[in-house]
Amino acid sequence: MFSTLEVGRKIAEFRKQKNMTQMELADALGISYQAVSNWERGNSMPDISKLSELVSVLDCTIDELLGNKKESDLFQNIIKGKEKEYVKEQKISIEDVASAGPALKPSQTESLLETIITENADKVSLKDLVKVAPFVSEEYLMQWIDNLDILLDLNGVTALAPFLSEDSLDRIVEKIETIGDLSHVVGLAPFLSDKTINNLVDMALAKGHIGDCVGLYPFLESDTARKLADQLMKEGNMKEFIKLAPFL
Repeated sequence: MFSTLEVGRKIAEFRKQKNMTQMELADALGISYQAVSNWERGNSMPDISKLSELVSVLDCTIDELLGNKKESDLFQNIIKGKEKEYVKEQKISIEDVASAGPALKPSQTESLLETIITENADKVSLKDLVKVAPFVSEEYLMQWIDNLDILLDLNGVTALAPFLSEDSLDRIVEKIETIGDLSHVVGLAPFLSDKTINNLVDMALAKGHIGDCVGLYPFLESDTARKLADQLMKEGNMKEFIKLAPFL
């Protein structure tokens, strides 16, 4: 797996060997000075569409720039339009694509993943989705989430939450008929809508499992918090009421 910091260091090194300023390199590539600065700081990667031009200007090879032969070969085959044949011949893995993701467009990453799944008969797991999540569209993620038997593992879905919209996460939670212990959704709570959290609380109340709601207390609407407080007072459950009190 290549490092964006290391690639950035090499871009700066090759640029200085050519006695070029960041501004001059940016002008030669038709991009902004800020883009070159971000590359050299390791904050971002050159887009694959710029790699050929970049190595030409810097007078180096893609191998020398990336420092990882497997990924540089993958990039070169993508540039040549031969990525499908390369994936099939070299048994490129989902992890390899995740590593290359910072330099690929979402559509390219998704196309590579589909090729891997088709050619190598690889199966997509929740761990795989977490690896590629920053580099694919939300729509693509949701297609796989809908296909995978992971909806009972809400703790696992939490790792994907930063890459999914509130509506998508609500849909995931709503698809589960029996969630059981609400501790499983606490990690998702910051990303869920008020409506879904209210529904979860109502579910716990209907089952008589008010104590399961404790992890949701910081995210409750005022009306829902008061409803819980009234029920706890009615039951004389002062221990739970004390936990809820700071959020009333």
